[in-house]
Amino acid sequence: MALTVEEKSLVHEALQVYIQLATQQMGAQRAQGMAQIARDIILKLDNLGSEEAAGGKPAGISDEWFDSVCKSCDMLSPTGCTDKVTAKFPGKCDPILKYEHNKFLASKIHEGVTI
Repeated sequence: MALTVEEKSLVHEALQVYIQLATQQMGAQRAQGMAQIARDIILKLDNLGSEEAAGGKPAGISDEWFDSVCKSCDMLSPTGCTDKVTAKFPGKCDPILKYEHNKFLASKIHEGVTI
């Protein structure tokens, strides 16, 4: 469900008015922090409806990893994976490494190989 250009524009304008009112009532310093949050919201609106914004598969992550590991991981947020290791090295986070290790062990047991 993506927003139309008009809807995004309306939200952007509403946030600008809100920040102006906040500046008058709370002071410039506090409103500055709110303005940063408003900028982040505007950036997220550009991705609203995309897979990543919907907690979708992070870049470099296979469908198998996403379905088997990421969907149940605490590090998956509405904006994607929050794990710093995964951001730099997709697929190298502990949950995926453990999943791959367990998958390897299961394949060896299935083959009848003793480890």
